[in-house]
Amino acid sequence: MTAELNQQALKNAIKYFVAAAIAGSIALATDQVSFIWYPLLAVVMCMDETETRVIAASRGRMLGTVAAGVVGFVMHTVLQGWVALTVSLLILVPILRWCRWQAGLATGVVLLSMLFLVAEYSSLDWLYILNRTIDTLIGVLVAIAVSNLLWPINRLAEIYSLDLKLRQLLSKRLLNIQQLLFGTAAAPEAQVPLEGSRLIGQLSQLVNDELRSRPHGAATRKHWRQRCILWERVNHHSMQLLRLISWLPATFDGLEQGPWLNKLHQSLNTKLDVTELNSTNRRQLLKVASQTNISPLLLLAVEDELHRLISSIKSLQLASNAEISA
Repeated sequence: MTAELNQQALKNAIKYFVAAAIAGSIALATDQVSFIWYPLLAVVMCMDETETRVIAASRGRMLGTVAAGVVGFVMHTVLQGWVALTVSLLILVPILRWCRWQAGLATGVVLLSMLFLVAEYSSLDWLYILNRTIDTLIGVLVAIAVSNLLWPINRLAEIYSLDLKLRQLLSKRLLNIQQLLFGTAAAPEAQVPLEGSRLIGQLSQLVNDELRSRPHGAATRKHWRQRCILWERVNHHSMQLLRLISWLPATFDGLEQGPWLNKLHQSLNTKLDVTELNSTNRRQLLKVASQTNISPLLLLAVEDELHRLISSIKSLQLASNAEISA
């Protein structure tokens, strides 16, 4: 995992360097670009791992630049210095929120600070705002081009890869649960919860990017948004179940009479008929509790988590196998 993160960090650093170098070269070679930090700032604020996020950040950058320029020009004719900056921010923030342009908030704050706290901007006019918008546009276009040319991510392939990793990881966890319920020795892996949450977070980001880029594509037809939610539920209920089982006596094997437990670790396999999985009988649990002096509430909690886990697995299997007709 560390090697993958280091490799991704190196790729991101190279993307930033190449985009900044191109934007800076264009700014130096163009007489219209008076301030080189505008395109460079656009590159820094817009560059991201996927082109979808770059486009979203670029849109926010441009909206924030235009809104801050208009508000700054109007207020510049009335006030100066810190007072003008404070009043402009009190006007700009509600406007951006009202227009649902929250993505441009950071850009607007930075641009207004430049306009009012640097003395050379005293000659602010509409032409100046247009030129600064063009400067920002140069950095935005460079960031989009570099993100599409250098190591573009095949989102669908990455989504299926993460889905496979989650199946392998959580299948091991289900096997651990099965062994604990059968009373055999099985030490849980210490970093499994963090690893599962990390993979689900990456999967959710990629799915959101794919749905934003192609609203009617394969990600929609194959229920990837619903599958992300179900993966979160399976991860959560399996971890809760592990915690509850850890409070049971090591010799407890009262649930062995449920034959479906033999298939628990295979339940994430798409070829398995999940309709065969059924929860335990609560009367049987109460009988086991009276025979083993285990708290009935603890056994019922274990049974409840098992039921929730199996229900989530069933729903995940249905979402994985079904498709919406295009």
